[in-house]
Amino acid sequence: MTQAEVLRALDARAADQWGLVTTAQAKLDGVQGVQLLRLERSGALESVGHGVYRLAASPQPEHLRIKVAWLRLDPGTPARDRRTDGPGAGVVSHTSACAVHGLGGRPTDPVELTVSSRRTTRDETVVLHRAATDAQDITTVDGLPVTTVPRTVVDLLEDRAAAARTGTFVAEAAARGLVRVDDLAPRVAAFAGAYGLPADASGAELLEFLCEQAGRPLRAGRAGRPAAKGAGPGAASGPERKRPTIWEVAKRAGVSHQTVSRFLKNDSGMKPATRERIERAVAELDYRPNLMARSMRTQRSHRITVVLPELSGFVPIPLLRGASAAAHEAGYMTDVVGLEGGESRRARSVLSLLETRQADGVLSLVPLGDLGDLAGGRGAGHWPVVVLGEYDDKLQSRGRLADGRPAEEILRHLADQGHRRFLHVAGSQDWASARNRRAVYVEAIERLGLTSYGVFDGDWSVRSGYEAARDLPADSGVTAVLAANDYVALGVLRGFQDRGMRVPEEMSVFGWDDEEFTRYFSPSISTVHINKEEVGRQAMLSLLALLRGEPEPKSEVTDLFHLVPRGSSGPVHR
Repeated sequence: MTQAEVLRALDARAADQWGLVTTAQAKLDGVQGVQLLRLERSGALESVGHGVYRLAASPQPEHLRIKVAWLRLDPGTPARDRRTDGPGAGVVSHTSACAVHGLGGRPTDPVELTVSSRRTTRDETVVLHRAATDAQDITTVDGLPVTTVPRTVVDLLEDRAAAARTGTFVAEAAARGLVRVDDLAPRVAAFAGAYGLPADASGAELLEFLCEQAGRPLRAGRAGRPAAKGAGPGAASGPERKRPTIWEVAKRAGVSHQTVSRFLKNDSGMKPATRERIERAVAELDYRPNLMARSMRTQRSHRITVVLPELSGFVPIPLLRGASAAAHEAGYMTDVVGLEGGESRRARSVLSLLETRQADGVLSLVPLGDLGDLAGGRGAGHWPVVVLGEYDDKLQSRGRLADGRPAEEILRHLADQGHRRFLHVAGSQDWASARNRRAVYVEAIERLGLTSYGVFDGDWSVRSGYEAARDLPADSGVTAVLAANDYVALGVLRGFQDRGMRVPEEMSVFGWDDEEFTRYFSPSISTVHINKEEVGRQAMLSLLALLRGEPEPKSEVTDLFHLVPRGSSGPVHR
């Protein structure tokens, strides 16, 4: 196929799916991956996700991340032929449904989709929920199957979404006439107790509470309230399910309520048989602790806020996952927020969160100003705040995460396999991590008695890696390339493959970061794993110790980096 024929085939595929086409769909028309890569290099295509391209001539679609994630659920089936049931099916839901409906503000969360059968994803920017979705709960918005507004509210409440966020969604939907409070109230009544309302609170009272938390009080009748004494016939609403108590759980499990309380606090000294009985009773009764009531007694919110800069294009998901897991194990919920402005403005926002008891503690991934200067004479140590210190204002890594020393480990590993002449494709020198990797590479080459053909100045992109491989002279003598990150390594690898060179037989390639795709490319890409999950966990444990008045834990992440040799590197065969 000529390039013009390829473009016509892709254009026909992308015409009714927002200008997007998947690699799997292209293959149905006989278009190979190398042709897609060449079109991307020429500017005719733009890679917008793993295995998904946008035709450059088409308009930029709204909610691009969501559409890309939905297409990837079943990449070989055109959008017009996709079903909402069966294998590969899925609908946009939860916070992503809010975004597609144009309600609740612009999201910065992972894309959320609901699937009907058991599925997993290694994409850390996508969350898959497993649940049945009836036809009446699905609508179509801009060609996407999306949960209806009422079903989206139910999903958010079932997922224990933040009250203020859910309230914003409900208030905006009601204001635009997309939902009737009277119709929605019966569907949400069962969640009232989970948000700290009395056991006999109605669905309408829950909706009003949520909207008040968002600062958007509902201007609607209070349907669903229990009728007052003496009310006329028909005034009373149907009975609502009473929320189970800790005493009922204790009775069902055959233990004391104090033992149940120990269970809820994750007491590690409990006998396994006792724990199993309580777990079974909790599941059978669908018991959920009333965190709101506990907060009123203890003057604590039992929430921890994790601070990011506003509108960051990079979110360290593994680090957040480790921090959240440690918080949840200690009985806290976590909220991730983006705070605009510089250090001082962020610091003022953090103090406001703590003073109004919206959070018990704050873990900030970005620098804050001097809290002591803003705290009315109280020192910074008075506040339960931990600043990670591994990122700057733009979430560019520094400190431990920017350590370049693994570059020497890579060189030693490859030298042991017979490699003597190397090329380094560097990342953007605006980043401390790129500068450190480059510096260690240059120093280690000399220290180990090896030879460097040179350093190619890249920019973290696949394109820069591809150009480095494309432009490397055939007589360079290079047998191994150290790439600044996995995306650069991917470009290097594809560049050599397009030249007809075999990897790793003729050229070894090593990346950095252990991105998910490195395991599934052919050949799989050798890389450096960074244990960011443990970094996040240790930072949260420090904050938890501060909240408890305990000494800060001294444990360090001893295995922060380790090499992961895979199929893209091997012994010299020349």
